[in-house]
Amino acid sequence: MNDDAFQEVNKSLREESLAKAWKRWSIFVYLGVGAIVVGVGVMEFMRYQRNEAIDQAAKTYDAGFAAMEASDLATARARFSELTTNDTGFAVLAGHMLAGIERDLTNDQAAIEAHLQNAAASDKGVMGDLALLKLGYLQADTATRAQLEATLKPLLDRPGQAALLARELIAAKALAEGDVEFARDTFEVLDVDINAPGAMRERVSRALATLPARAVNLDAPAATPAVTTETPAAPAPATDAATLPAQDAAPAAPTGQPQQ
Repeated sequence: MNDDAFQEVNKSLREESLAKAWKRWSIFVYLGVGAIVVGVGVMEFMRYQRNEAIDQAAKTYDAGFAAMEASDLATARARFSELTTNDTGFAVLAGHMLAGIERDLTNDQAAIEAHLQNAAASDKGVMGDLALLKLGYLQADTATRAQLEATLKPLLDRPGQAALLARELIAAKALAEGDVEFARDTFEVLDVDINAPGAMRERVSRALATLPARAVNLDAPAATPAVTTETPAAPAPATDAATLPAQDAAPAAPTGQPQQ
């Protein structure tokens, strides 16, 4: 009987403690649950907006591409220009397309370079690398080797096939400026690089075959070969005939005859 009473009292105390704790902390529980719900809602809304922005950019890009296919280059340029500051990934594609359209419409090299620079700045992946390579090829005839190296430096600082193509272009520019040895050294490295594209290695091999023979400086002192000095054996001491015994100096006379 007493045990039942104690159990009832303990149960009542526990329930009362839980009720007080819930009354004290329930507001924080509600706030936490509300924050989670609001956070999920905000994330879903942002995802929805992002998808909407991508869809809208895709429609704009498709409209520009269709206009270009219809040879309406002015409309195509207008549509692609709407994407130059877009953050959905279409900016780099639009930059490539605008560079081609500008070449066909005006052939304004400054405008073409600007589009390619925007494309390279908007993407740090393959499409951005291709924009830098296009920019290098565009400047190859007018820029100096130092200027070309500055343009392509982002590619030269990291590995990859884009970097190999950039080095090939710089070597070709060095050859055009008369620096045959720099070009030869670069081509020789590219010729044995297993990561180089096959077509590039063929070009490099043909370029190496056309280069003059490597210059040899005949006035340079010849290298002195290493000489191993062997110490000759000491000669045997000379034998003095005067020191020999008499029997060795003259043969003995036969028995019974006087010796000479």
